[in-house]
Amino acid sequence: MSTLFRNVLGLGAAVVMGASPFAAIADTSLGVYQTTDRKMDYTLSLCGPDGKGLCVKLTAIRGSADIPRTRAYLNKYLGENVRPTGENTWQGTVTVQGYTGNGTLTLNPGKNFVIHGCVYVVVCQDFTLIPAKK
Repeated sequence: MSTLFRNVLGLGAAVVMGASPFAAIADTSLGVYQTTDRKMDYTLSLCGPDGKGLCVKLTAIRGSADIPRTRAYLNKYLGENVRPTGENTWQGTVTVQGYTGNGTLTLNPGKNFVIHGCVYVVVCQDFTLIPAKK
């Protein structure tokens, strides 16, 4: 997969998934997941008017990932209109650094969080987050 696309996904993996910040509801955390290099933390929570949508918030950046382009997403909900499609799965339109595409998100609690995103229909990639170290 192209380095550009991998970087875009790495910087905003969660962009594929979050619902609007105003829709978040209190204390519905699904946990904190990290990029496999452990340089970025994402907090997953249920949100939306019915509490079944998915919000993903970039909550920490470390090491070489801590650059201005990434910092722009820190403490923000990314993406919108991510709706449930089954148990621990969501799907919706996503925007990653100006690129809009479709994403499917699957949570395997305690194991991983897999994001399958496509930009321009032909550029697709899976991105996996793992549970944060305690």
